[in-house]
Amino acid sequence: MLHRSSITTSKTIFYTYTTHLTMKQLLYAIIFFSLLSCIGSTSTPSTDNKADTTALTADIDTVCASDSNRLNLSQMQADSLIFRLTHHYSLNYNFIVKSDSLTLVPKENDLIRDTCRIYKEDVIAVADIKFGARDSVDTIWIKVARDQFTMGWVPEQELLLSTTPDNTISQLIDFLSGSRVIWMSCLSLLGIAAIIINRRRQKADSIIANPIAFLSDIDSPYPAVFLTLTALLACLYASIQNFVPEYWQEYYFHPTLNPLVLPPVMAILVTIVWTLITTYIAVIDEVYHNFYFAPGATFLMKLTGLAMIIYLVVSWSTLIYIGYALLIFLTVWIWRRQRKKAEISQ
Repeated sequence: MLHRSSITTSKTIFYTYTTHLTMKQLLYAIIFFSLLSCIGSTSTPSTDNKADTTALTADIDTVCASDSNRLNLSQMQADSLIFRLTHHYSLNYNFIVKSDSLTLVPKENDLIRDTCRIYKEDVIAVADIKFGARDSVDTIWIKVARDQFTMGWVPEQELLLSTTPDNTISQLIDFLSGSRVIWMSCLSLLGIAAIIINRRRQKADSIIANPIAFLSDIDSPYPAVFLTLTALLACLYASIQNFVPEYWQEYYFHPTLNPLVLPPVMAILVTIVWTLITTYIAVIDEVYHNFYFAPGATFLMKLTGLAMIIYLVVSWSTLIYIGYALLIFLTVWIWRRQRKKAEISQ
C-alpha cells in the first residue's frame, strides 16, 4: 500500500513534468509562428496594387477635374500630380539598377525592335511616363535614361522589381526586406543558442518558464526599455502596413532620418527606431561595465534573440488584430519583473 507522502510526491513530479512539457511546446510554437510570420511579412512597396491605385486615382481624378480651373493646371500637369500622389515618384526621379540587367525598348508596347540593356549599379532617371489601355497587362510604361545615348521604355512593374531608389536608406530597406528570412532567423536562433549555452548555469525549467529571467543578471532598466520599444516598434510598423501602407510607400521612395518633416505616424516610427538604437548602445555600455566578456556576450545574445522573437510575434499578431493586447501584456509583464527586481535590490 502506498503512503500518502509517496502519492503527493508522484503528483508533484507529474505536475512539474507536464508544466515543463507544456512550456516547451509553447516556446516551440512561438518560434515556429515567428519564423513563419517573417516569411509572409512585407517591407518594400508591392508592385501589384492596381486595385488600390485605381480607386485612389478615381478619387484624385474627381478632385483634380473639379479644381483644375481653380488651380490653373493643364491636363498634363494634373496627370503628373495624380501619378506622383499614387506612385510616389515622378519625372527626373533617380533609380539604381539592382538586377543583373534591365532591357529597354525604343517604343512603348513594341517588343520587336532592337533593344538596349542597362546593367547593375547603373543610375537611371525617369524621362517620360505614358499610360496604356486600362485593361492591358502593363498599363504604365516608363521611359528611363542612363545618359543621352542610352534610353528606352520599360513597364513600370518590371522597373520597380529591377531597381531601387537612388538613396542609401531605400537601398537598406530593400536589402533588409529581401533577406529578412535569413537575418531574422539568425537573430532568433542566436538567442536560443545563448539559452542552450547557459543551461549549465541556470535551470532549464526556469529559463523556459520565464524567458526574461536573465534580465535580473544586470541592475539596469535599459534591457527592459529595449524589449518594450521592440514590441512597440513591431506593433506600430504592422499597423502602418495594415491600415496606411501608402505612408510606408512614400517613405520608401522619399526617406529621411529627420522625424520633424514626416507625417505624425511615420515621425513616431522613426523616433522609436532612433530611441531603440540609442537604448541598445546603452545596454552594450552597461554590459561592458558589469560583465566579463563571455557572460556579457551571452547576455547580449539572449537579449537580441528574445527581442527578435518579440518583434516577429507582435508584428505577426498585429496583422490579425491581437497584437495590441499582446503588446499590453508584454509591457506589463516586463515592467512588473523590473519592479520586483528593483524591490529586491533595495
